[in-house]
Amino acid sequence: MALVSGRSPVRLLDEGSPDTWSELDLEVVSQWKTLKETKCPGCGRPLAQHLYNSRLGREETVEDYTPWSIECPAQQAIADGQAQWKQVNKSAIENFHKGSGPDPSMGILWLAQGYGEALPITDETTQ
Repeated sequence: MALVSGRSPVRLLDEGSPDTWSELDLEVVSQWKTLKETKCPGCGRPLAQHLYNSRLGREETVEDYTPWSIECPAQQAIADGQAQWKQVNKSAIENFHKGSGPDPSMGILWLAQGYGEALPITDETTQ
């Protein structure tokens, strides 16, 4: 936005400030441009590696990568909790989809609590 608008990145939202750029502003934009130009927007690896991989001696292809999936137990626990919640709230969910009730899922935030972890809740009455 700073480059398009010409406004300093530090003062983008401050309409009252002058449009002067400090050395810090220039450095922030310079580093951002360098990072954006040198990293693949998809995987975050250096673009130069995609264009010429020194280990392979050529440009990379799809065949040079092996996809992997990792199962996250925290996300699986959340999915299980959501399934249970949907079962308990089945009639309220159906009423919502029929247009005859509020969305019962509105305002729900799903978290996964691991052993020894504290939930980020400050109100002790909600525990």
